[in-house]
Amino acid sequence: MDNRVLGFCAIAAVLGIISAATAFAAEVTKVKASEVYILYDLCVYPNSPALALGIVSAVFTIITRIYISVSFGGGGCCRSDPNSTPVSKLLFVLSWVATVVAVILLLTAAGLNNRQGGQIDAFGYITCYVVKPGIFAAGGILALLSAIFGIAAYVSLSSGTQATTNHGVALPVRTNGDLEKYPVANYPPQQFPPQQYPPQQYPVQQ
Repeated sequence: MDNRVLGFCAIAAVLGIISAATAFAAEVTKVKASEVYILYDLCVYPNSPALALGIVSAVFTIITRIYISVSFGGGGCCRSDPNSTPVSKLLFVLSWVATVVAVILLLTAAGLNNRQGGQIDAFGYITCYVVKPGIFAAGGILALLSAIFGIAAYVSLSSGTQATTNHGVALPVRTNGDLEKYPVANYPPQQFPPQQYPPQQYPVQQ
């Protein structure tokens, strides 16, 4: 694995870890149902950094996706690259799917975390909405999986490229022989002197 591949893996891994870390931090600091109280038929939510953390996680997930796509050479690299394999294509698609789902979960959870107001049901009770446990964490896991799938796809594509460019030199091998005992000898082409023939005499017809 050359330095270029190692550099790509390191940067993509750091971006994925930042996305996952901020998502898990949002999961820990999100508003709980016990922290919401009702005042004058309104749901009052306490201040929470989960909104900002969820947005930051979603932004880093998108940045990771852009970096992986650019490193691949564009979004359609797996369709146009002759060195791509079914495995690299599958991993690239899984990385895209994980990114989209992660961004949707993170932004939705961030929006619901600071949702003010409430809804009065048919019985006259007010309902306050809070983010269900595990939504931010699921988004963080998918963000990390997006980076992992992208790294795996890039490594598999790079390995195929190196295998294609590094061709071996074929050497002649003697059948049922040992090259060390019976080396192949190269002889210079033989030179044959030109033969001289006397001119032929043909009788003259009268």
